[in-house]
Amino acid sequence: MIIFVCTGNTCRSPLAESYAKTKLSSEVQSRGLFVTPGSIVSDESLQLIEMNELSSSSEPQQLTHEDLQDSTLYTMTAQHKDMILQMNPNANVLMLSEIIGVENDVLDPYGQSFVAYEKAFEQIKHYIDHIDL
Repeated sequence: MIIFVCTGNTCRSPLAESYAKTKLSSEVQSRGLFVTPGSIVSDESLQLIEMNELSSSSEPQQLTHEDLQDSTLYTMTAQHKDMILQMNPNANVLMLSEIIGVENDVLDPYGQSFVAYEKAFEQIKHYIDHIDL
């Protein structure tokens, strides 16, 4: 299974999950490192998912120790990756950008304009388009 991870699982990782579900033939989910109970996917992310006719994302969920066992984890930032490796040094985790051999954070659009969400989504699509399964 592939799991995309960001901070709250409301903006970037749901976009990655939806895009990957549409493009890849693998089981795909998303999680957050600090999910607030009762949180929902952001309106902007939902709008991008709808505009691009993507599969729907799951509701925000906290990353669990079980998720770290047998999944391939793609994080949005180096800090997310480091936090996961602190939880489990043997986790199969990469920054999403490492798919193309660079270490660039996916910009966090939380609380910003719709344009910021579009820019983050373009980054996410670019990296996911290079996943070789």
